[in-house]
Amino acid sequence: MKPLIYSKRRKWLAVGVVLSVLLIAGLLAPLTLAAPESQAAAVLRIGYLGMRGSQTANGAQLAIDQINSIGGVTAPDGTIFQLELVTMEAEPTVDTLEQAIGTLQAQNVDVLLGPDTNALITPDNIQALVNAARPVLTPATGDALTDYDQDNFIFRTRAPERVFSYAIATYLTSDLGLTEIAVVQTEVEFTEALMHFETSLSNLGITLADKVQLPGGEALIDETQRLIDLDPQAVVMWGSPEDAAVLLGALREAGWPGVFAFRKADEAAQTKVLPDALADGVLGMDSWSYSDPLDASRIFLRDYVVAFGELPGPQAVAAYDALWYLRFAVTAAGIDPAALRAALLEGSPRTLVQGVLHPLEFGNGDLSRTGVVYELGPRGGSTVLARFDDISRLQLDQAGPDVGPTPTPTAT
Repeated sequence: MKPLIYSKRRKWLAVGVVLSVLLIAGLLAPLTLAAPESQAAAVLRIGYLGMRGSQTANGAQLAIDQINSIGGVTAPDGTIFQLELVTMEAEPTVDTLEQAIGTLQAQNVDVLLGPDTNALITPDNIQALVNAARPVLTPATGDALTDYDQDNFIFRTRAPERVFSYAIATYLTSDLGLTEIAVVQTEVEFTEALMHFETSLSNLGITLADKVQLPGGEALIDETQRLIDLDPQAVVMWGSPEDAAVLLGALREAGWPGVFAFRKADEAAQTKVLPDALADGVLGMDSWSYSDPLDASRIFLRDYVVAFGELPGPQAVAAYDALWYLRFAVTAAGIDPAALRAALLEGSPRTLVQGVLHPLEFGNGDLSRTGVVYELGPRGGSTVLARFDDISRLQLDQAGPDVGPTPTPTAT
């Protein structure tokens, strides 16, 4: 399979690959030395439930290119695998996801990647993923995703929504000292996120000042006056970027000076749905931001931009980390689905781009529970303000909790 690398960029990307590999050399050195040079490489196929060119596909392809460039991955029986990404010709929908899974299975994929969004996650689709009987690496953040999977074939590559809700609640109350907070929700998939936010405030002894829930965003503008009259210190919103721009624009036009936090703030700013004039000071919460100050993030950011000519988002990072973590699991257990599942569940902590991945501590298929709070600047750029691992507050330069003696990578 032809890597996604333009020939004029090969030299630049080769340098990036070397730096990225050296970044985690302490973790990889014992594995790469074990590969017997004389054996022909087999193929480990990653079946992506999406189309080529997405953030998830690009993040996975970058990791695959780098892993293959250093010899692939060697299983315990000595088999050397080169990785290959298999993609769909059309985006699956909630109604066609099961069929898409079957299409990839027919191409003999060993691992599934995706689905990308919570909107595709239903009990039936979760069961279809489990029935595929091979590890599933998904960036979907719905809290109930891994709870429905009693067989532990589904591995979440980003934190669940409750981590982001806890992070923004903690930042607003502990860092900014705010107590009068209203919430707005216009997308049904974030119902759990809002509930977790309300619970986090309640645990701090704070009651929501108001709660506006309008599935689909209908009549949102009619609720603006209600919020203006209330005049809360902060409004936290879950919904579409378009809804956020409408609401924030109306609030600012009415002279409301409070703090506005939006779950998809970075997406809204990058697509300019949220104009620069409104973006300044808006808070966001997610699993990663391109402004992350960690050394691994800076090197990944450079490699990704050189390869694809665009900024990476949280889904790109999650796919990149997942493929590197998969490499460790295959090295330990091979590609038998049951053995690989166990290796992913019980894998040692690894310091990657999002931070420390330590699924053994979680035990439910979560690979990472990293959450960040960031702030948009006057031109839409972001700055990371706070970092969390589950409900533990970390320092901004701290990759994760101290969960074991595994080496932490340093910049090269």
